[in-house]
Amino acid sequence: MSTTAWRFRGTEEADDAVLRLKQLAGQELIDVRDVDVLRWPLYAAAPQVQEHVTDEGSKAASLAKKFSKAGIEGTMIDSVKGDMTPGSSALVLLSTDADIDAVAKAFEGHAVELMRSDLSVKQEDQLRAAFEGPSTGGQEPA
Repeated sequence: MSTTAWRFRGTEEADDAVLRLKQLAGQELIDVRDVDVLRWPLYAAAPQVQEHVTDEGSKAASLAKKFSKAGIEGTMIDSVKGDMTPGSSALVLLSTDADIDAVAKAFEGHAVELMRSDLSVKQEDQLRAAFEGPSTGGQEPA
């Protein structure tokens, strides 16, 4: 299993990403185990966290915690919060068996930045390269 954190420019983009990930999961292009969404509205003093935003994630997280203590760790959420800015959102994803090309294609044309992960350096580079493809002009979001 791998945990990745992605940053988006607006406060609703992470919610849209969850929908895209659910579609990919339905096509068996990624196995989504758990998802947390963080939003930092401009009026808020700090980011807000919504845990287990999919039914599958909530069930999987509960079951995984019972048997293996697996799930999105609080330290990952805390570190992502620390890297956010007002008016942005983030998604923390616990997944397996991702088809990186399919995931990148699903996010084509959307400004997304890989913030953190527990992937190998090679896997991180592959994911960043996929997200920074021709659709985003190789530019990282602000």
